[in-house]
Amino acid sequence: MSVKGWLRSHLNTPWLWLMLLAHLVYWLTAFPNPDEAYYWLWGQHLDWSYYDHPPFHAWIQGLFSPIGHSYFVLRLPTVVSNGLFFLTYFQISRYLYGHRAHDAWLIILLCCWSSPLYFLFLTLAWHDQWLITFSLISAYGFVRFLDGAWLNGRGQSKFLYGGAVALGLAGLCKYTAVFVGLAVLGVIVSQPKLRWLWRDGRLYGAVAIAAFFTLPIAIWNIQNDWLSFQYYLTRSVDSGGGPTLRPDSVLFFWLTAALILSPPLVWAMVRSVTTNYPLKSPTYRPMALGLFFTSTGLLSLVGLFSTALYYWNILAYLLLVPLLPMFFLDIRLDIRLDTSQEIPRLRHRGWLNGIQILGTVVAWLLVMNYCVLPVSALFGPDGDPDGRMSFGWHSVAAVVREHVPQYDLLLTTDYRSASALAYALKDDGVLAISNRIDQFDVWASQRLVVGQSALVLADDWHPFIQPGPLQLTPGWQMIATIPVQRFGVKIKDYYLYSGVVERFEL
Repeated sequence: MSVKGWLRSHLNTPWLWLMLLAHLVYWLTAFPNPDEAYYWLWGQHLDWSYYDHPPFHAWIQGLFSPIGHSYFVLRLPTVVSNGLFFLTYFQISRYLYGHRAHDAWLIILLCCWSSPLYFLFLTLAWHDQWLITFSLISAYGFVRFLDGAWLNGRGQSKFLYGGAVALGLAGLCKYTAVFVGLAVLGVIVSQPKLRWLWRDGRLYGAVAIAAFFTLPIAIWNIQNDWLSFQYYLTRSVDSGGGPTLRPDSVLFFWLTAALILSPPLVWAMVRSVTTNYPLKSPTYRPMALGLFFTSTGLLSLVGLFSTALYYWNILAYLLLVPLLPMFFLDIRLDIRLDTSQEIPRLRHRGWLNGIQILGTVVAWLLVMNYCVLPVSALFGPDGDPDGRMSFGWHSVAAVVREHVPQYDLLLTTDYRSASALAYALKDDGVLAISNRIDQFDVWASQRLVVGQSALVLADDWHPFIQPGPLQLTPGWQMIATIPVQRFGVKIKDYYLYSGVVERFEL
């Protein structure tokens, strides 16, 4: 079966359209995930940077917020970043596969969209959608420069400096963007034909360009006693007893990363990487493998002593995805002879369909969980507290709105509830007081809190504890219980307290 014939028949099958529909249903109907609401709130408090992450996504949310207050506007930047992301994959397809670029790009698109990992991070309005977009643009620019340096001993400066600018923008999204830069340096060190670049001043100019983009982060940290850097130095580090090796944690990191990426897709990637098909680019494979091993290796090292989460490793797969056409398309002759008229054959069609079917099923389970009813609610009041946080906020906001004019402060017991309540009320003055330090503590330190009358929203996941970081004066009381149900199924309860703040600890 030819690719053209397969395309004609495949576009008449439901999987591609069901996946697209899942994206649209989530974008238009899901109440903001707590982190989506959290970063939206950052956009209402524009600053040089923020405690948890660099500022780019917050700046984008601040730019789009004046358009309106809706789920569509909240996630509109995601549509933009998706477009740039897949456009860059098309450019990579053209560069690697020439006149077979359209066939290769469709394989890339289908596999990428069918991965649960990419479904999450291309759908949710988080920092990660911009991180992977700018990192991909950066890596592609560096590959083009390194190929030129390999083939003609020079390399085009526009690709080097363009890659550096994109890397700087990626660094304004998340600090893990540094993995791309480390991968480039690793390729230069490992390839004898590129080591002369250490004597090329342009390389150091590119490093300076990328570093320049960290200036807003540095300014914020200087103004705030280096809080963000302290957070990342101590994040997920187990306290007490000194460092302990945890190989089980590394194994768990690998397993969860493979599962969420999609096991059949992982196998297809392995087969693609291990093929010996010639590529027109001499440095693409070293760069793809370098980025994978840099990200996975460093995060495994982190996991050996503390905790590494599967989604931190999302950059590892960016350059492996464009190799997938090597597994699914019989294009060996096309790569050697760009003028060949042979139509590439689609191989492993059942495997590709399996990747799509699995991805579509998982995508719709996620849509059901966050847009219709948390699956865990069908089995009792416990389980998946994050999923349950996506429901009931309009009801909660209606009750809070009745009481809030009588009080100076509106507080919650966790950043998730504070963010969701702020979005539901369209009130950027909501604060969270909890044992976890976050951006709300930075804002709270800039306001008068002690001695103010307050409403405090709590739930069973993060109950209101006296004494705690926040303590109310004697006479505080619970004034409302707000049950959240969906289709007659209980999801959770919220509790509203009132009193005067006696003590507040950061």
